[in-house]
Amino acid sequence: MVSSERKIREFERREQEILSAALKLFSGERWESVTVTQIAKEADIGKGTVYKHFASKDEIYARLALDFFNGLLQRCRQIPTGDNPVVNLRDAFRDALHYHLEHQQYSNVRQYVFRAGFWERLSKSYVVAFEKLDAEFGAWANEHIERGMKAGVFRIQALQNVRMGLDALFNGAVNQLWGNRCWMKVDPQVYIEQIADFAINSLKAEQVNK
Repeated sequence: MVSSERKIREFERREQEILSAALKLFSGERWESVTVTQIAKEADIGKGTVYKHFASKDEIYARLALDFFNGLLQRCRQIPTGDNPVVNLRDAFRDALHYHLEHQQYSNVRQYVFRAGFWERLSKSYVVAFEKLDAEFGAWANEHIERGMKAGVFRIQALQNVRMGLDALFNGAVNQLWGNRCWMKVDPQVYIEQIADFAINSLKAEQVNK
């Protein structure tokens, strides 16, 4: 008789195989036309088995996106927090861009889940997971920004305004890094350093010459 723990491990292993197969197909040129049948074939399982794990292809996209963004959040939290808010936030911004550069296979997944109407098609559990993740990112970012404001190195302004500006800059930089979505052609490493500098300089308080 197969133990419950073994069944759970087997279930989780199969689920990862489905996700790996889907990510591979979603990384291809015809990613938007990928079907559940193709995912099942790539994973060498039956189509019905896929539906035992995911109710729809959208749920597969959602799970991949959650894995990706949870990995990003963990990476951000691992960055040491020192006494200099400018250095801390710059390091975080730069490292987050490096994370995206290192995980380009998720580019189409990221693009898909940000489309209008995607969340409306998801089950409540996935929506809650995304909302929780968004709140955790927000709390982490707000803490770093507020530290800079309290230290007098960042301009005092509404956190929402700062976040919107940084998000717009970050998302534009990700599109550039993930290739041919902007006109600019630059070395990725140089680009990341320049964008990180620009992001932090846009927040700095003006120095008054006496």
